[in-house]
Amino acid sequence: MIRAGLGRSIYMAQKEILSFFGSSLPPLTLGLIAFLCGLLSALLAGSPGATYEEVTRIIFHFFYVIALMSGLFLTMSSFVAEKKQGTMELLFTLPVSNVEIVLGKFLAYVSMLAVTLFLMTIVYVVGIAEAPWYIAFAGCLGLVLVAAYSVAIGMFASSLTDNYLLALLVGSIILIAIDIGGFMGGLLPPPAREMVSYFHGLNQFTPFTRGLLPLKSSVFFAGLCIFFLFLTSRILDSRHWRRS
Repeated sequence: MIRAGLGRSIYMAQKEILSFFGSSLPPLTLGLIAFLCGLLSALLAGSPGATYEEVTRIIFHFFYVIALMSGLFLTMSSFVAEKKQGTMELLFTLPVSNVEIVLGKFLAYVSMLAVTLFLMTIVYVVGIAEAPWYIAFAGCLGLVLVAAYSVAIGMFASSLTDNYLLALLVGSIILIAIDIGGFMGGLLPPPAREMVSYFHGLNQFTPFTRGLLPLKSSVFFAGLCIFFLFLTSRILDSRHWRRS
């Protein structure tokens, strides 16, 4: 049964990828990434004599922002487009559960971002910064976790509204609240400081840029990812029952 459910999710992922490349999002997304990479290249050109550790840290922190922005940008239409095109009801008639629909869309977006982030890491971290492979591997894995976390939040925001920009705004507010909220935790007294600072995404990502594979940070991103995917499936359940 689990294998059958996974097969249906993979089918939904393939369908989502095909529909994605048939839309206007690919050139827009590539244009956004190319623009940000151009800014990164200009920034690196202005840092002559920097060590590979410094250059690698700059690159990965920049890629962190790109992963967050790309995840939100790709997913703002994940459910909004279905509602506007009237295909949401069609999805509910397919022999797939809402969890499989959410998982399929999630796999599609994360796989596309993972390939893009991998290529960017090879070009910039290995090619330009000449960082060791173990740092490139750990950093790329961290970026994929960040992208998955951003995709989950973007899908959740898209399931809440019928407007593209509003979905993008809601997703951005959630991401900013998590990062800014964790940053502001440093102003609190212990033990509240440690508890709130845990929800600082950039701090959780930083160990990956040093070639580490921290369990705490992996659990942080994976846990939030699962949480928002669960909320998205619950929202679809509520919409399904209101229509039935």
